Amino acid sequence: MKIDKSELLRYLGYKGQQYDERIEQNIDAAIAICLDKITPRSVIKKYSLVKDPLSLKDTNMTLQGKDIARHLEDCNEVYILGATVGFEIEKTVNKLMKENPMLGVIVDSASICAIESYCDDLCEELQQQNQKQLTWRFSCGYGDFPLSQQKDFVSLLEMQKRIGVFLHEDSLMMSPQKSVTAIIGIKESKKEDKQSSSKCVAKCGNCGNLGCQYRKK
Repeated sequence: MKIDKSELLRYLGYKGQQYDERIEQNIDAAIAICLDKITPRSVIKKYSLVKDPLSLKDTNMTLQGKDIARHLEDCNEVYILGATVGFEIEKTVNKLMKENPMLGVIVDSASICAIESYCDDLCEELQQQNQKQLTWRFSCGYGDFPLSQQKDFVSLLEMQKRIGVFLHEDSLMMSPQKSVTAIIGIKESKKEDKQSSSKCVAKCGNCGNLGCQYRKK
């Protein structure tokens, strides 16, 4: 896992403008703090797909929306994934917000980069274990895949029991906040080449939220 400075700056809203040495020092400090305080944990399960309606075999989970159906159209099996970087980084951010708000904001953004990088690593490990090509990961809230399906992921993966992540039923948000659920399709086609990646590199290009402030250009 790594925290890429360019990604961190993107989450901070920088779009090529200059920033001073103090910001640079805070960024370096934030990355060090984040890497020290995160406690990555994950749980992954594999399921067969039922096509009509699109659902996970032997579960009550139906996958809703046209975008997820399109994403998995060449797949008969999937992985579902739950991951977190833990509560300690969240506590650290809350403390810093009172003592040093600028550093707190940067550490918070660094923790977003950390969970994304951790999920990328998990997906790369899955790809290495498979002869077939995997899709990039697709999370609730992407396109028309409803956020309400978060409940199904948290329940099926037993995330509270296995990695200490629970869901707020009213907001559908998870705690710790820097936690992710996602589905990764296993394509029927063979691996394209050694350079193929299941990293989440295409999500911005496939998402309909064109006004998102974090959208990759």
